[in-house]
Amino acid sequence: MKVVLVPHTHWDREWYEPFAVFQERLLQLFDGLLELMAREPRFAHFHLDGQSAMIDDYLALRPEREADLAALFRAGRLSIGPWFTQMDEFLTSGESTIRNLEWGLARARSFGIDQPVGGPWAGYLPDQFGHIGQMPQILHSFGIERAVLWRGVPSAIDRAAFRWRSPNGSEVLSEYFAYGYELGGSLGEHVTSSEDLAGELGSVVGMAAVLADRDMVLLPVGADHAVAPEALAVLLEDAARLAGVDACLGSIAGFLGQAPDPQGAPTWTGELRAAARAPLLPNVYSARPHQKRRRARLEARLERYAEPLAALVPGMAWPEATFTEAWRRLLWNGAHDSVCGCSHDQVARDVDARFGEAERGVEAVIARAGSLLAADANEAGTLCWNPSPFERDGVPGLGWTVSAEGSPPTPRPKPVALALDGGRVVLDEGTVITFTDEDDIGDLYTFCPPQGGLPRSPVAVESSGPGQALARFDGAAITLEITRRAGEPFVRLDGRIDNARPDHRLRLWVDLDSAPASSTALVPFEIVDRPLVGEGYEYEAGSPTWPARGAVLAAGTAILAEGVVEYEVAGDRLGIALLRATGSISRETIPTRPIDAGPDVPTPDAQCLGETAFALGIWQGATRDGLVEAWERFALPLLEVEAPGGGTATGGPLLDVAGAHLSAVRRVPDGIEVRTWNDRAEPVAARIGGRAVGLGPAAIATVVLGETAR
Repeated sequence: MKVVLVPHTHWDREWYEPFAVFQERLLQLFDGLLELMAREPRFAHFHLDGQSAMIDDYLALRPEREADLAALFRAGRLSIGPWFTQMDEFLTSGESTIRNLEWGLARARSFGIDQPVGGPWAGYLPDQFGHIGQMPQILHSFGIERAVLWRGVPSAIDRAAFRWRSPNGSEVLSEYFAYGYELGGSLGEHVTSSEDLAGELGSVVGMAAVLADRDMVLLPVGADHAVAPEALAVLLEDAARLAGVDACLGSIAGFLGQAPDPQGAPTWTGELRAAARAPLLPNVYSARPHQKRRRARLEARLERYAEPLAALVPGMAWPEATFTEAWRRLLWNGAHDSVCGCSHDQVARDVDARFGEAERGVEAVIARAGSLLAADANEAGTLCWNPSPFERDGVPGLGWTVSAEGSPPTPRPKPVALALDGGRVVLDEGTVITFTDEDDIGDLYTFCPPQGGLPRSPVAVESSGPGQALARFDGAAITLEITRRAGEPFVRLDGRIDNARPDHRLRLWVDLDSAPASSTALVPFEIVDRPLVGEGYEYEAGSPTWPARGAVLAAGTAILAEGVVEYEVAGDRLGIALLRATGSISRETIPTRPIDAGPDVPTPDAQCLGETAFALGIWQGATRDGLVEAWERFALPLLEVEAPGGGTATGGPLLDVAGAHLSAVRRVPDGIEVRTWNDRAEPVAARIGGRAVGLGPAAIATVVLGETAR
């Protein structure tokens, strides 16, 4: 068996220290690496974590080393790409994932790298907390047919190589780090002799070979923020001989280019969210919830308002620089430790600052495009622009109308009649809402109740006005305003949490008509069915909580949200985590995860003391087919701009899109790019800019229309 050792670093751009601290360490990594490679030809390759952001972060301080890096990239001694950052796949939009890959591959091309030396591109996904089911299709859309990953793989996959398939049938041959990307981290560390290295090598190779099913094994040699292990190159030849191992230093691309195609490799279709051999860390989705909501709003404003308006409004110049900087900050913030909220408090403040910078640019574009559109309207009044591809409130899809002055352009919400029944809030059509609070001795990664700890009902629930309810707990209060808008199938819940207590979790529950055996959730480019509890193992209990991006459905009841929420189905109730207050990045050990997930760094800001706002929708009689449209009606309000009148335009659609869900509209060099997707298990016939487009089952389709489409 041949063993290919790949020296690497997993580079969290920020985590238990802020970015500025890790950037200084990045200097040490690269300076030492470049010096080592200049004098030691036996150090054949170093893997830079599949992302290019760390390269840019280094060159920001050492611009004079760009030519040295370029030479090593072209020689195949350093890797680059394919990603820009190592994002979390469930907390970033599907469009963010596509732009991330687009940015990473473009950066590789800027160094003259169209293809890695020695083999194919790999979708390198070493530390994400699970993987979306449409990732193979996304990789395929960029010509990537291989993946290398960790976490989330179920126990049904009993070997290192397996075929991972998206619901549309796209497939990538995947290599699984069964013991993580740190398996070979001890090799070369504190090793001073070939004998020492031989002992370590024999042990580690034995573990790496456990799931091997062919005569080559991929062995990662590195860890978080690891530097190049010089001793490995110097001692490996003798150590391998002593250990009786056929081992060499190499690259991931080289391994994939040489490894024989595995015979009878198992196939897995859909998302990877099992904790079968590695912790999934399932409760990052309820940590720092205000940031999850803010990201969702910003992604929506950029993807569904700013870019389409800038692409479609006549006379609007495409603001390339503004969009580039907005996406840069979104992609930085999408890195898995940044977007998950499982980092140092200063990291969270830096994330907020980047959101603010991006928001200012995006909102300026929306305002400018809206003003241009309004100035061209022939009537005075309120101009309404619809970001959805379907008609809403009399406004055509991706089009606009003007309402006469004094006439409300969209129906105004009205309070919902409600009754209080003990600790329950009962709405006029029978929906029952309850609340629970429970102590949490866990951390930013994992919820954990204390021994014997049980959820508590509110001390009191009272009415505070028409359609308003107030639930009081010891040290916390939840205020709700419940409204209904004509023409919408759901009620809206606008809430505020006033929290004065640490270490607990607040959840809102909706009673269901029955106890379902599964749930259905909206996730990037897919509507997915899930069991009630995920697969666990000895180091992490199977989790009953799951992430949903905008909508979750169980037993005919859907809860809608602006962005990602953490949900659970418990018996005949569907619950959403409103707030989870905790004061550490990672506890050393807790009953629900008896190993650490990082350092025990205090995070007082993550206790979420003070006020946190939230917004939800409840849709009774919900259907799977209507989830995306309901989310758009809930989370993407019509854009309203005052029009002075006197122009020549009378309103109407700016672009015709029908028969598929919309992901993006933007200007590209060849025209207008439109990305749509099909949530169904059967093909659909769509229409995009007057062009008939067929989308296969669960397909993502990108069409470029000529400039005349505007």
